Amino acid sequence: MEKEPELSVIILNYKNPELTVKCVNHLTEASEEAKIHTETIIVDNSAQETASILRKLLPRDVKIIENEKNLGFSKANNQGISISRGDYVLLLNNDAFISHEVLETGIRFLEENLDCGIWAPKLVGEDGTFQMTCARLPSIKGLMVEYLLLRSYDRYLDSESWKEPRVVGAVIGAFMLIRRRVIETIGMLDEDFFFTVEDIDYCFRVNEANFKIYYDPTVSMVHLVSASQKKGIEYPKLHTNRILYFKKNEGMLSGFISGIIINLGLLLRKVL
Repeated sequence: MEKEPELSVIILNYKNPELTVKCVNHLTEASEEAKIHTETIIVDNSAQETASILRKLLPRDVKIIENEKNLGFSKANNQGISISRGDYVLLLNNDAFISHEVLETGIRFLEENLDCGIWAPKLVGEDGTFQMTCARLPSIKGLMVEYLLLRSYDRYLDSESWKEPRVVGAVIGAFMLIRRRVIETIGMLDEDFFFTVEDIDYCFRVNEANFKIYYDPTVSMVHLVSASQKKGIEYPKLHTNRILYFKKNEGMLSGFISGIIINLGLLLRKVL
């Protein structure tokens, strides 16, 4: 009988099979060095263009789910989660390159800290440049600063100087190592979020279920930052998804207020 995997890793591909293969190669090497039994699941959101390339270049033991159209971040990850078998589930961007130190540290931390629902390491660029990856949960105040005052609201935590793991409100979806019990308790990602904000929404739900989210700066890994898909203030779904987040998690009134703030802010940007 086949041994159940300790870790299930889900990686999305969207029109960048070479990058996905590079990510898998790093993962395979890291898993072997860490001696962690891992299953790798690729969800291909551009199968019409990239399926044949992935099938040719990926190891045979990698499971591939082929979607004929882009189903978005949440739904595609949920496809992978639904067939995963590991005690821990890692949602990993295909532009993030893992090391055995990160795997070993993350699994050990979850085993030793039963209150931890999600664990994430420090992310850096190829040149070692620090990346902001942990944050407070969104607030109406933050929206007002960003959209109406046109200033960058410092939702991201100033974590560059941190030396030890800390509890945070949220971590970005480029790397989320999740305890299986969390998924069994709160369910999978909300598919109403096609792309962006789904990671923050999931972190909110993790907090609500009394699990903790830990950011761990003691180990780091390279992340290329949106190498496969671009997102930012110019991405329309960012705004609608933010409104959805407040409506869903803080009630209709907060959803209504957030909509006013965001739409006024976008109009103000056009005028200026």
